[in-house]
Amino acid sequence: MNYNNETSKKIMEVALKLFSEKGYYSTTTKEIAKEASVNELTIFRHFGSKSHLFQVTTEAHVMDSQVDEILSDTQHLDFEASMMLIAIRIYELFIKNKKLYKVQMKLADDEKDFIKLKLSRKLISVLEDYFTDLQGQEKIKGNPQLMAVTLVNSLLGAFTVEILSDNTITTIPWQELAKEHARQFISLYRVD
Repeated sequence: MNYNNETSKKIMEVALKLFSEKGYYSTTTKEIAKEASVNELTIFRHFGSKSHLFQVTTEAHVMDSQVDEILSDTQHLDFEASMMLIAIRIYELFIKNKKLYKVQMKLADDEKDFIKLKLSRKLISVLEDYFTDLQGQEKIKGNPQLMAVTLVNSLLGAFTVEILSDNTITTIPWQELAKEHARQFISLYRVD
């Protein structure tokens, strides 16, 4: 089904907002319908179920996040400069997708019906390809998959602490934290 119509877009926008504020289980389709100014039956006509609405909404949010753009204009940079730029862009992507991460943090640990951290999975895939290419050019040392997972996990950890603490843990700007994660990453994997 095509979810690009205005009604579906509005429902998904409201659903993401409420899921991020209240969690999946605490958000009802009745609340979504009320805030989206539609009949609750409209949600079921468009999405079939609350769980399908959740899946479509999070998937659409990941697709709209433009993950591939984190690598744009990095080809001409050396490894160090490219990693500084990439780390900043990844953190910006996390900030842009804060609602998606908040939704996923509120899911139960044993939740089997939902694929968690879709955005992170996409990032890891893009970075693994990038690092594989750099490894082929002998610009880096290390396992590309491990490198991609390490970088994303490092930055996501800092971002998660920021979300959970409401910016009360440190006064260090996020840009400086992202650059420090990049510096540590570079020191591990650059070819000397």
